Amino acid sequence: MINIFSNSIIPIIILVIVVHGKIKGVDIYDSFVKGAIDGLKATWTILPYIIGIFLAIGIFKSGKGIDMLEFIFKPITNLMSIPKELIGLIVIKPLSGSGALGMYNELATRVGMGTLIEKMGATIVGSSETIFYTMAIYFGSLKIKNTRHTLTCSMISHIAGVIAAVFICYILFS
Repeated sequence: MINIFSNSIIPIIILVIVVHGKIKGVDIYDSFVKGAIDGLKATWTILPYIIGIFLAIGIFKSGKGIDMLEFIFKPITNLMSIPKELIGLIVIKPLSGSGALGMYNELATRVGMGTLIEKMGATIVGSSETIFYTMAIYFGSLKIKNTRHTLTCSMISHIAGVIAAVFICYILFS
């Protein structure tokens, strides 16, 4: 029953949109083409921001930036009982979701599936946002230059989420 519903929901939605458009007298194909053109324009507008984010992530990962940050943040993470193996993941997650998944996969392979550190990594990946990517997309597409307190508030919430994820995993899994 669920499979039938899940396989038919998108065609039903498309059918409802087409029927509604016909009832309202809308030229459906013309509207579709105009929407596609607008989508391509938006893509063209935000493409440089996306390329910039991915380029910065690639340079950061290949240039030993994570090793340097592990060294810098080690006293803080030791004080807060955050395993040093998670520092790279914590740093990459605000930059790139795919980069964070890659780092999580590497972490899970290194420490083993089902370990406390792996569960912490999975919780961090699932409970935080790709802040810089999201900001680049939204502010880039709207051409907003002054982001005000967005980055500061986002990073504070990321840090709070990481701390909460680690301590909840300590409570639930150790």
